[in-house]
Amino acid sequence: MSNIAIALVITGLLGLISAVMPTHQICNIPDHQHKGWVLLLTMIFMFIFGYLGYIWMLIDRDIGTLELIVATIFCGGGGFVFVISRMSKETIFKLQQTIHEKHYQAHHDLLTNLANRHQFYEELDSLISNEHHIFSCLMMDLNDFKMVNDTLGHAEGDHVLQVVAKRIQRILPKRGVAARLGGDEFAVVLPGITLQGAIEVSQAIQETLNKDIQCENHALVIGISIGIAEYPKHGTNKKEIMKHADIAMYKAKATDGNYRVYSSHLD
Repeated sequence: MSNIAIALVITGLLGLISAVMPTHQICNIPDHQHKGWVLLLTMIFMFIFGYLGYIWMLIDRDIGTLELIVATIFCGGGGFVFVISRMSKETIFKLQQTIHEKHYQAHHDLLTNLANRHQFYEELDSLISNEHHIFSCLMMDLNDFKMVNDTLGHAEGDHVLQVVAKRIQRILPKRGVAARLGGDEFAVVLPGITLQGAIEVSQAIQETLNKDIQCENHALVIGISIGIAEYPKHGTNKKEIMKHADIAMYKAKATDGNYRVYSSHLD
C-alpha cells in the first residue's frame, strides 16, 4: 500500500514538473496579461516541494486509507495542472497566431504580399510625424497592363503582378516600403532618401522590369511609369506628397513611360 501511495504522488509530481515549461512559455508571451500565470508558476514550484515532502513522509511509514486518499488527490491535482497549462498554452498560442494573421491580412495585399494601401498610409503618417525626416515617394503604374489581362487572362495578369512585386521588393533599400495600392498601381516610400537616391531606385526598378516575364508560352516585358516626389520639398502632408508623385507619374506615362520628378510646371 505504501508503494501505491508513493507511485500516485510521483505521478502527480511528474504532472507538475511537466506543467512548468508550458506555464513558463505563457509567461513569456509579449503583451500578454500574465501576472496570474506567474503566480501559478510560483505555486507549481511550491507544490513540487510539497509533493517531495509528502513522498518523504510516506517512506517507511504505515499507510492508511487517509494517506492513500491524499496521495490520489495529489496525483489528480498534478495531472489537472498539467492538462490545464498545456491546453491553455495551445489555445493562447493559436489566438496569438490568429491575431498575427489577421493583422498581416489587414495590412498586406494578399496577391503580392506587399503592403496594402492602409499600411502605406500608416507608413507615410509615421514618417511625416517626425518633423526632421526626409523621404521620397514613388507612385508607379504598369504600362499597357490591361492588354495582358485582355490577351492572356486574369490568371496570367495576376502572375505578372506577383513577379513585378517581387522584383520591386528586391530592388528597395533596407528601410524602403513597397505597396500595391490596387490594380496595377504600386507605390514606394524611401525613408531618408532624397530625389537623387529616388531616381537611382526608379532606374533600378525599370531596369529589372526590362527582363522577360514568362507567361504561358510568351515572354513579356512590362514597362512601368514612375512619378517621384520628395517630402517636405513637394508637400507637407500625405495627400500632397501622393498627389504630386501621382501627377509626375501620369506625366511620365503620357510621354515616354519612364520616370518624372514632380515640379510645379507639371500641374
